[in-house]
Formats: sequence, structure tokens, C-alpha cells
Amino acid sequence: MENKTLKSNFDKEWEGFEVREVALNELWASVPIATTLRGKPFYESVKADIARDGLHFPVMGVYTKLETLEHAKVKWGDKISPLPFWHNALGKNKKWMWSVWGGSNRVEIARDLGYTHIDVAVIPSIGQAISLQKHMRKPFDKYYK
Repeated sequence: MENKTLKSNFDKEWEGFEVREVALNELWASVPIATTLRGKPFYESVKADIARDGLHFPVMGVYTKLETLEHAKVKWGDKISPLPFWHNALGKNKKWMWSVWGGSNRVEIARDLGYTHIDVAVIPSIGQAISLQKHMRKPFDKYYK
């Protein structure tokens, strides 16, 4: 299959963070899809916007250990998606993966639109990614208010 990347408007860097292409099948979306938000259609509206105008911001990804994701699951419970489980003889501290903490809907939208890869801003920690979400959403208040 040929790579098809959903590119953002930020080719190499966003807010001082490296932007790189990551395969969609390597990304774990931290939250479930939001079909509606505050009683208004959300997912399909964002999908139509991306299909028409492209991806403005990269999604925020944290390259993290399974153990770190388990701690996040304890903290946020059902607010985040079920954790990805796999067998790994190396243990929880040695298995690393990409997790999305800003853009989970956009990851699924990219899949729906036939993309294989997406631009990801590499954020050092889950906490930092969460704190940046409000900044990333600001130009798109029409979806969040």
C-alpha cells in the first residue's frame, strides 16, 4: 500500500516541537471518538472541515511506555480509551509506543479519509500535551463552544 500522509500546515515544527509523519497504525488514540460535543455534531463537522481544508495543526503525540499509559488509565479511568495490550517479553518499561493526547478524532478521520500517515507534533509528556490542547483548539472555537 502506498503511503498517503495527512499533512498539517506545520512541516517541521509546531510551537517548538518537532513535527514528523507517523503511520496511523502506530498511534493509540487516548480518547474515544466524540460524535457530538455539547449537544452539537462534532466528528462529522471536523471530518468535513479536514476533507475540505486539510489538517491545520498536527496531532499531539507522546512516545511513551506502556507503564506510563497504565498510570494515566488509573488517573483518568473511563475518560480515556481502553489501553492497547500486547505481549512483550521485555516488560512494561521497555515497550514504547505512540499515544495521541490531542487529536484522537483527527486520527480516526484520517483513517476514514483513506490516509496511512499523519503529521504528529512530538510532545515530551502527557501532561504537557494536555496543557497545550486549549491552545491548539483556540482557532476552532466554533467546534468547542
